[in-house]
Amino acid sequence: MYKNSITIRRLLLRFPKGSDPLIIPNQPEESYLYIGLSLLLPYLEPYLVRSMLSAKTIIQDEGLVKDMEAFMGQESQHHKLHIQFNCSLDLSKYEGLKELEEKLAADYNRFSDTKSLRFNLAFAEGFEAFTLAMTRSSFQTGMFERIQSEARDLFRWHLMEEIEHRTVAFDVYQQISGAYFYRVCIGIFAQWHLCRFVFRVSRLMLRTEEKNCPKKFGGRWRSFQRQGYLLWLFVLYFFPKLLNTYMPWYSPYRIAMPEAALAMAKEFTERARSGAKLP
Repeated sequence: MYKNSITIRRLLLRFPKGSDPLIIPNQPEESYLYIGLSLLLPYLEPYLVRSMLSAKTIIQDEGLVKDMEAFMGQESQHHKLHIQFNCSLDLSKYEGLKELEEKLAADYNRFSDTKSLRFNLAFAEGFEAFTLAMTRSSFQTGMFERIQSEARDLFRWHLMEEIEHRTVAFDVYQQISGAYFYRVCIGIFAQWHLCRFVFRVSRLMLRTEEKNCPKKFGGRWRSFQRQGYLLWLFVLYFFPKLLNTYMPWYSPYRIAMPEAALAMAKEFTERARSGAKLP
């Protein structure tokens, strides 16, 4: 049943120290959403790995166990490089980010320590379903291609691997529980939890910019227009794909990896094997 091709790629990426968090020129709203996601990942991904390690002691299917090991290998690499990226950013003027990160870390530790394995696996699948929908919509709109060069490859590589290991968390949850309504309910909670942190980070950073230099990005009206465009992309491309993951018939096996993602997988595999730093 399990025929996934999941490759653990150890990439060498360069992130200049003191980098501007405005990773999409003149697009603070979109940039800071990506920054919020990147700040979240070093806390989320160890939680996902802990959940998979707990489930691994129960899973009997050798093929699925191999998929889980590859999944954990990929997530560990994501964790490592997002920490490097986050540390390279100049975030010193954004007061309050550290407190948001501390609360987030406490949440994930509490989930691991006090919640059931069923909860943690449903939470993991909720996150994976969310990122799968985000990845598919990103390939349609080319959203990550607008990111500046230092960060673009990080997000391109990460999102490609999200679609590459799209079936693992789903399979593990199905093996341990399989309850449909529970998966959807906890999955929605996981997605709300993720979005709450990302939007809090974005809002904090935007308010700081507005306070320090109100007209820097064209003022509130231009900001409103940019947010409206992002909302339009969300409604048109992302939300229908996310809604599909709530359906009783949903299965990530029905979602093919886009040709562009396959080409990207080959590109990053070759670069990882060569040991060369990405330009």
